[in-house]
Amino acid sequence: MIIRARNISIAEIQDAVARAFRLSRSELLSRNRRRHVACARHVAMYLSRELAGRKSTPNSPPPAHEASASCLVTRSRTSYPRIGIAFYRNHSSVIHACQSVERRWRLDHVFARLIEGLERDVCVGPTPLSTTLQEVS
Repeated sequence: MIIRARNISIAEIQDAVARAFRLSRSELLSRNRRRHVACARHVAMYLSRELAGRKSTPNSPPPAHEASASCLVTRSRTSYPRIGIAFYRNHSSVIHACQSVERRWRLDHVFARLIEGLERDVCVGPTPLSTTLQEVS
């Protein structure tokens, strides 16, 4: 059996994050600024920056946050303007989202586990999340 690698799309990331935060994709992309929705949108933008365009196979190991940069060196990250277009936002909003997720990652271990779980879901396939999203929003 041959397993082919596939590119991870921003749409796949949006769907996975929306599912994890119990939102619709249209809510994720909306202008809604409620904390829960904004947090989900920031996470989706961050994961789009880190994972979109990356080759993934069902058996590929999920990237670890600190190792992400080293495992993604062979490909360029998705540009801020391209992510902004996918989320109907300005590129500066994407920069802010990525910085806020990285800052929260370092401070909040529950949030870090959530991001790692979402990375795994996007790269490998959905698994039950052990972290409740109410704890991190």
